[in-house]
Amino acid sequence: MLFEIINPSDKCTLVADSLELAAVAVCFLGSGKYALKGLDCEHEVPMFFFGGHDEWFLEQFNRNFEECSTAAFEEKAVEMIKIFDGVMIGGADQRELFELKQKDLNEADKKAFRDQWLNERRTSMNNICARAWGIAENVAAKQKEKAGQA
Repeated sequence: MLFEIINPSDKCTLVADSLELAAVAVCFLGSGKYALKGLDCEHEVPMFFFGGHDEWFLEQFNRNFEECSTAAFEEKAVEMIKIFDGVMIGGADQRELFELKQKDLNEADKKAFRDQWLNERRTSMNNICARAWGIAENVAAKQKEKAGQA
C-alpha cells in the first residue's frame, strides 16, 4: 500500500504491506505529528497531536500502541526496515519515476541516487527522509547485534 505522509514540510510517501506497520512507522517518524493517507487504498492514520493513539490502535488492531510497536520491531523488523528505508520525497508520480530510474542500479549507486534525488527536491529544513533512513539503519544494526548474540 502506498501512503502519503501528511506533514507540514515536503510531500513524502511510504510503502507498507500492513496498515499496522505503516501506523507504527509514521508514529515513530513524526512522534504523532504526522498522519498517513492511502494513495492506492482507503486506509488512513490520523495525527496524534493530543494523544488518542492507544485508543486508535486498540480500535484498529486490538492492542495498544506500545504492544503494536513492540510486535512491529521485534517480530517484523525486516518489514519495518523496508518501510523506513523506503520513505521517499515526492508524491506517487515522483515515486514511480524514482523507482524506474534507480531499478537497475547496484546498492551503492541506489543510495547515492536516493541522496541526490532528495537533495534536489527537499525545500524544508525538516528532513523526513533522512530521519526515516536513520531509523532504518538503527533497526538494522539492532537486528545484526541480535543475530550475533544468537
